[in-house]
Amino acid sequence: MRKALVATLTAVGLLVAVPSSAVEVKKDPEACEAFNPAQPKCTFTVTSDSSSGTVTGAVGAGEWIVVIKRGKSKIKYASPTEPGPVAFDYEIGDKVTATVKSAGGWVIAGHD
Repeated sequence: MRKALVATLTAVGLLVAVPSSAVEVKKDPEACEAFNPAQPKCTFTVTSDSSSGTVTGAVGAGEWIVVIKRGKSKIKYASPTEPGPVAFDYEIGDKVTATVKSAGGWVIAGHD
């Protein structure tokens, strides 16, 4: 009985572990989340366009900043005085760093 159970679990594990080459992996959403104090900084590189173009930018609570390195220039977005999202467009190749400055704060930067 035990050998049959082990053989069955092994066979099921092999079926689950082998990915199909016909499955397309979608890279969106591209984003990162930062939380202070656990992980106050996160980064990602934009490798694709937004799939809908409607959800792009950053949102968070507390004091945070998002810095986008685009070529040789840097673009900075800071948390607004009123809680809410900050909408802006990312471009392919942007290197994004989101940092939370205030204790208990958080930020999510990215696009769908």
